[in-house]
Amino acid sequence: MTTPEPIDRPTPPEPPAVPGPSAPPGTATSPHTVTEPSIFDADLLAQCVQCGFCLSSCPTYEVTHLEEHGPRGRILAMRLADAGDLPLTDPDVKESLETCVQCRACELVCPSLVEFGALIETARTEIARREPPRGLRGLAHRVGFFALARRSWLRAGVAGLAIMQLLRLDRVLPDTVRPARRVRLRELRRGYQRPRGIRTRGPAYVFRGCVMDQMFRATHQAVADVLGSIGYDPRFEPAPPCCGALHTHAGREDQARGLAQQTIRAYAGTEGPIVVDSAGCGAAMKEFGHLLGTPEAEAFSARVVDLSEVVTPAEVAARARPIPLELAYQAPCHGRNVQRLGDLPLALLRAIPELTLIEPDDEHLCCGSGGIYSIEQPDFGNALLEKKDASLQRTGARGVVSGNPGCAMQIARAGWEIHHPAELLARAMRPGGPV
Repeated sequence: MTTPEPIDRPTPPEPPAVPGPSAPPGTATSPHTVTEPSIFDADLLAQCVQCGFCLSSCPTYEVTHLEEHGPRGRILAMRLADAGDLPLTDPDVKESLETCVQCRACELVCPSLVEFGALIETARTEIARREPPRGLRGLAHRVGFFALARRSWLRAGVAGLAIMQLLRLDRVLPDTVRPARRVRLRELRRGYQRPRGIRTRGPAYVFRGCVMDQMFRATHQAVADVLGSIGYDPRFEPAPPCCGALHTHAGREDQARGLAQQTIRAYAGTEGPIVVDSAGCGAAMKEFGHLLGTPEAEAFSARVVDLSEVVTPAEVAARARPIPLELAYQAPCHGRNVQRLGDLPLALLRAIPELTLIEPDDEHLCCGSGGIYSIEQPDFGNALLEKKDASLQRTGARGVVSGNPGCAMQIARAGWEIHHPAELLARAMRPGGPV
């Protein structure tokens, strides 16, 4: 898919016609109506006033400039399905909803505070229930999501990938599923180490998760090193295998609930922050209260933090040694739009002497990773990566900072060297720096 030239839009386009609420959800509204139970929360659907301010924030709309690929058009499709005018599995409705990358940038700019994330998750769950993936795609889903929740299976799969990369057999894989990141067997064998030092702040738990634990172990160790340098007692156990973030994105809500409950149980009886260094996982875990609707889930979510929420720029500046690099800073969608971290991660990094960070001119737009979105929707995933690569090139930087594994692997496909914020902080704050 070729990315079109930007189009100037001084005012939002006129909204499409919306079926009036003349009949309750699930009631026939035309001779062609398909009667079925209400799918969506009526109050959430009613919040959208079809103003169109969301459109310029939507990465898929920016690719095609088609109404069905923007939040407003997707909510209209949900209204049509909820009113019974079209089935949710109508090809056009399904295509509109399944091409959403779920970056939730629209929520930040919506004047009506529409909870689009809740709506699109409901839609994807219902679509997956009615028409589950079949054939080769269905098999890949079953095996992949089964393995994510079982550390031994995932470890075996990543070890197999490492061997394929070593023998260069990974070249037979399609571009969309071939990781640009090199996995080394010695990294899989490497254990975690709790840093030495005086512990004055009590325990802080590094959430290991699934993909991060197998492919990004150095990032977890960096988080522990940073926490240890400011007085926390970093711990790698308990280690529940998966938070269920990818399952939620794929509409496998029942499995996501089970993994959320398993994660909460694992930390029962512990106290202290649970530090998550994957923006997508952190976003999902902060919404366990919404997913499960229990006081226990709400209390757990309140403990989940990003590293930038437990470390301050002053603490970094007091300990950091210079890192003379010029890097582009790309905030992960789920850190900015869901966790609402704002400039906290950027402020931490800017406290490192001689580290120059440049924000791309489209920093609010998604890179196209979206969990497994770039695999499921390669046309959109590639188009979004092409746009992101061009904006990163315009910064003049030689590397990119990103705090999410999906973003890291997606942007690396364009040839970029990726730095996780925690690894830069650990490098700057390692023992022997200023105090």
